[in-house]
Amino acid sequence: MRRDMLNRGLAILLVLGLLASCKAKKAIITSDPRSDTAAVITSNQPADSNNAGIAQKIADIKSKQANFNTMSGKAKAALSIGNNSNDVTMNIRIKNNEAIWVSVTAIAGLEVARALITPDSVRVINRLENEYIKKPFSYLYEFTNNKINFATLQSVFVGNLIPEFVSDSTELKVTGAETELESIIGSMLYKLTLNDQSKVTHSDLRDTNAGQSLFVGYGDFQLVSQQTIPHSMVMKSQAKNKSISLDLKFSKIELDVPIDIPFRVPDRYTIKN
Repeated sequence: MRRDMLNRGLAILLVLGLLASCKAKKAIITSDPRSDTAAVITSNQPADSNNAGIAQKIADIKSKQANFNTMSGKAKAALSIGNNSNDVTMNIRIKNNEAIWVSVTAIAGLEVARALITPDSVRVINRLENEYIKKPFSYLYEFTNNKINFATLQSVFVGNLIPEFVSDSTELKVTGAETELESIIGSMLYKLTLNDQSKVTHSDLRDTNAGQSLFVGYGDFQLVSQQTIPHSMVMKSQAKNKSISLDLKFSKIELDVPIDIPFRVPDRYTIKN
């Protein structure tokens, strides 16, 4: 891996899940307008009935998202930052609402980087350069919209919808077995597509004013501890002149098992601001 790629890239990578807003090859649902079942409601329904129907559907979708105390996963990943590409192995551990821990190994199985993100901090160890970064969570706003928070990032990593971006004012459309949600929050547009099990298959988040976009696609859904969890994930992020893509394929995911999140910085490492 190239110098500085890790320091700048890994911090962005971990936030990729929400790292911006979203632009990409999102599958767009189309249908014959003459037979469209748009928005779960029809134009001859009273407004109150329409709103109640949408609110109930959104509540049902939220109830079917992954719920856990801990998650542990191992994945092969193809990571591209700008014109630089690398194949790595990632071990990801999440303590719900507390911490996201990632270890990245590359050549010969040696760890090249380790990161720990909490609701108030971002810490990265770069073993290639013997460097350590410690920043407030707000550091991520250099690369993404400041409406992004820890819960947003966590939702992306586990394939959940972003709850704070979905409300009773969210537009909802059902076409066949797929449901599409769309929300506008300030300058941000959030769109996602869910399958017939209410699992997110595509997520788009974009902020055109800031020139930021993020696409996340999920697939290979498998049952883990009686919950349906995606085992493949593709992320594509663009923030002005910074482009990042990550293709993750999980070989193992466990929920609600004991996990450790070791993060010790060797004394010889240089703190990089």
